[in-house]
Amino acid sequence: MNFILVILDSLRKDHVGAYGNNWIKTPNLDQFARESVRFNMAYPESVPTLQFRNATLTGKRVFPFKRWKPHRASYPYIERYGLTRDLTLPGWAPIAHEDTTMAELFNEHGYETFMVTDCLHQFYPGMNFHRGYHSWNWIRGQEWDMWRTDLLAAQKPDLSRFFSDRTDMNHPKVWEIERNVMNTAFRESEEDYFAPQVFRTATKWLEANYRKEKIHMYIDSFDPHEPWDPPGYYRDLYYPGYKGKEVIMPIYTNEALGYLTEDELKYMKACYAAEVTMVDTWFGYFMNKVKLLGLDKNSVIIVVSDHGHQLGDKNYTGKIPQGMLPCLLDLVLFIHHPEGIGAGSEVNAFVQNHDILPTVCSLVGIDIPQWCEGENIWSLVTGEKEKIRDYVTSIFKDFVWVRDEKYCMISKTDKTLIELFDIKDDPQCANNIARGNEDIIKRMWDLLEKDAGGEVPVIDVSFPMVDAKKEV
Repeated sequence: MNFILVILDSLRKDHVGAYGNNWIKTPNLDQFARESVRFNMAYPESVPTLQFRNATLTGKRVFPFKRWKPHRASYPYIERYGLTRDLTLPGWAPIAHEDTTMAELFNEHGYETFMVTDCLHQFYPGMNFHRGYHSWNWIRGQEWDMWRTDLLAAQKPDLSRFFSDRTDMNHPKVWEIERNVMNTAFRESEEDYFAPQVFRTATKWLEANYRKEKIHMYIDSFDPHEPWDPPGYYRDLYYPGYKGKEVIMPIYTNEALGYLTEDELKYMKACYAAEVTMVDTWFGYFMNKVKLLGLDKNSVIIVVSDHGHQLGDKNYTGKIPQGMLPCLLDLVLFIHHPEGIGAGSEVNAFVQNHDILPTVCSLVGIDIPQWCEGENIWSLVTGEKEKIRDYVTSIFKDFVWVRDEKYCMISKTDKTLIELFDIKDDPQCANNIARGNEDIIKRMWDLLEKDAGGEVPVIDVSFPMVDAKKEV
């Protein structure tokens, strides 16, 4: 049996039709959901990009960063973000040499393995997320990828058109847009955008290799990660006639309406929705070829997001650790079984991304390795179990998050800035009830420390991605 894993970066669960959204066009993901099991309570065990992939590809927890150590930072971090030599972005690291990757495991069982991604963090110097794959393709140019070093035009573009008038044009995000303009200057048609390149490359590999006895594909689309710059006709679906600044890049801040007007924020949301629809379009392009080749009948296919994105929720834009809200931590997760088992059903039980590897092993007939710390969540589909855990925990830089069936808590690792929410009565976590509920807070911290195997490390983060006018 084959295995295809698709990761969609920064895809908000509430922006997919299959999860109840009624204004964003995601017909291909919705169709895939109808042919799959939909998991409604999936969460990342650590955030963001590399932390999530590390746990997913090894089946081992990254939480709570006890194995991670600060390491030497390189350009452009030191220069652009004013860092010291050490990069203290917790958990941001290659896969440990002593760990075994998903690809290495599948190689040992006779699979032809392939990876394609435009997520530059997996392939810039020092990273090794392609370890174990027989072949891999890097799609260059996303975000600040140091790919092209000059513009095709003699004169630099006016970068201010991408930012609100209230934005400091010395902000590193402005430099990121300049990098993006350099890297995308060659575009001639939609096929030249990043998500199309990723899924077209995957489709070409599939055409050449679908007859292999067993294949494992890892397809990782960095879109809908910012900047949100799909072709204009996608943006016109959600905000036709907009005349203002092209705010396609969020500043990471807890003061969204301190730098954006309400109209600019509305347009930013439209750009994100447009990017989601473009990703959906090209996922559909890939799935059409999967079905044409008959691989939907002999492949386990998993689609998962690594986290969501803050789009003005509680005045956050970007991915702010203190804003570990549903918009950021609710994951998209669909599992397609080639025999149609569970198609169209849903699971309402806690699952996490490090459950993916042991689950796939059970489905394709590989013994679950002893090192896996996740669970086989397919037992929730077959009805063998109603739940596999009573709570879930996660960590993002120097903030931790824990949720059970009644409460959700966000806290700094030093036990300050604690927010507690009644998730049943307040599913969007709008009303902090921490004051007067110290007994509940202690119980939630006990759960965090249980998963951490002791005290959660107090972490110092010196990576100033966040613009905050005040602590919230």
